[in-house]
Amino acid sequence: MTPDSTIVGSAHVGGSDTIRLGLVGCGNRGSGACLDALTTRRPVQLVAMGDLVASRLQISLKNLLNHEEVRARIDVPPERRFVGFEAYQKVIDAGVDLVLFATPPHFRPIHYAAAVKAGRHVFLEKPCCVDAPGYRQLLAANEVAKAKRLSVVVGLQRRHQPLYLEKIKKIRDGAVGQIRLVRTYYNASGTRPGALRPAEMSEMEYQIRYWNLFCWLCGDHLVEQACHEIDVANWIMDSHPVRANGMGARQIRTGPGTGDIYDRHMIEFEYADGTRHYCQARQQPGTWEHVSENVHGTLGEMTLGVGAWGLGARITPRMLRSKEFLEQNPYQREHEDLMASIRGDGPYRCEADYGASSAMTAVMGRMATYSGKLVTWDEATRSELRLAPDRYALDAQPPTVSDAQGNYPTPIPGVTRAW
Repeated sequence: MTPDSTIVGSAHVGGSDTIRLGLVGCGNRGSGACLDALTTRRPVQLVAMGDLVASRLQISLKNLLNHEEVRARIDVPPERRFVGFEAYQKVIDAGVDLVLFATPPHFRPIHYAAAVKAGRHVFLEKPCCVDAPGYRQLLAANEVAKAKRLSVVVGLQRRHQPLYLEKIKKIRDGAVGQIRLVRTYYNASGTRPGALRPAEMSEMEYQIRYWNLFCWLCGDHLVEQACHEIDVANWIMDSHPVRANGMGARQIRTGPGTGDIYDRHMIEFEYADGTRHYCQARQQPGTWEHVSENVHGTLGEMTLGVGAWGLGARITPRMLRSKEFLEQNPYQREHEDLMASIRGDGPYRCEADYGASSAMTAVMGRMATYSGKLVTWDEATRSELRLAPDRYALDAQPPTVSDAQGNYPTPIPGVTRAW
């Protein structure tokens, strides 16, 4: 039996050519990833959905059904709509072949490990972890996935985009000579603003609803958002850094309802050969908005891409879905590549190793900015500091809680234990 036929033979729980899909995490990104999966060229059907909140699941399902081109590919009756912290396991057990995970990043290693244990193919939205224990859990799950020949794609979509693939090949072929420096930027105006916790809402539910403001859930915007640029730097270098130092702080995110993460970071990553990666990440309104990846070598320099999708700063999500950009749409291409891997009519893909190392690189950068210290890769990856509650329930206490005014403790360089 060939490797490809092994993939096909293990792909489909029901024995059909149609890939049965389950979605876990029904927010905007999860719904978007599900739509991309449903619009691939190969037969696929959404059969199960799960989320912590029932209303969010219902809104996602309604919005997906509004897309006429995929309506016939959706079959999610009430008995396959799961709610609560255990919804992920119920989706995994609902006779699916492929699970899309797009919950807050904290949960990614837990969900991924359960999926590969059950023999399911996986799409992991980025980032793949928010701390070192999660990173180690990912590595262990990756070995299971590879042993079972499961297909795994990570939502670091630049790795699937022709623009980036072509430029990485040029770098590999010596276009810039020996690499000396990489510069990346993910400077944005900000994300969804916070709000004070309603009196009737538990602290746990509140933080999960505003997950992008809490380090234990998102890893900080350096991990959750700038991981794209950090991943490209690792891709250019074909490795991860050996140490990091940097600075960061909160200036705009102050006062009640603003969570506990920083709003800016500047990090120097160093690779084993001495090459540096200077990484800027900022979320502050009214500042220079810029996203790009730039490499400097002994024979010249190259900008790989500019803007959120590398196609220029003025590209919008609507434009990305137009026919003009169809071939460069990285969100669509990553799901086409995943389906091809599962069916065995394209290259086999198990991407969670670089998904894990790029997330851990970002975590190491956060350790450096939060602590104000130089952090080595070994120190970072061996850390036992786990960003997690004692239990997962809406009445459980999260790792961080606010004072009576709604202010959360925030990292102080030189004081905070970051690993």
